[in-house]
Amino acid sequence: MVKIERATLNDAASLLQLQKEAFKIYSDKYGDFDSNPYHMDLHRMEFNINYRFGQYYKILDDDSKELVGGLFCFELDEKPIMKIAQFYFKSEYQHLGYGTYVLNELFKINPSVKKWYVDTIMQEEYNLAFYKHMGFEIIDEEEEHKGLTFVTLVKK
Repeated sequence: MVKIERATLNDAASLLQLQKEAFKIYSDKYGDFDSNPYHMDLHRMEFNINYRFGQYYKILDDDSKELVGGLFCFELDEKPIMKIAQFYFKSEYQHLGYGTYVLNELFKINPSVKKWYVDTIMQEEYNLAFYKHMGFEIIDEEEEHKGLTFVTLVKK
């Protein structure tokens, strides 16, 4: 199993390295696009961890205490609306149900949030199916370039 804990600045470099590993596949597959977290630098990671309107969690293997993922979300416009900006796992921790567990924990930690938003790549069918499974619905789509379309989903 895994558990989530609030990230601190001491976690920034490790989280950044793991995030780069997790999102490199999208850079390789779809080419460069500005919003890819693969391109984030340490300064931005530290900013996100300390962001007063955000929550950055490290995801740890419950047994080994190894860092296996991360999740960053922040308030949109007002407190009861949040956006999941980055959510990632080491590849060997993907497709094992941990994502469902982590999001359900996030929802429990934030019972006052009435709407959750997330963006993902339409062409990544597994990711899209995951968010739909979690109760999100597509509300918008935008083509970044040929072969790369972002979708925005909401969960109420």
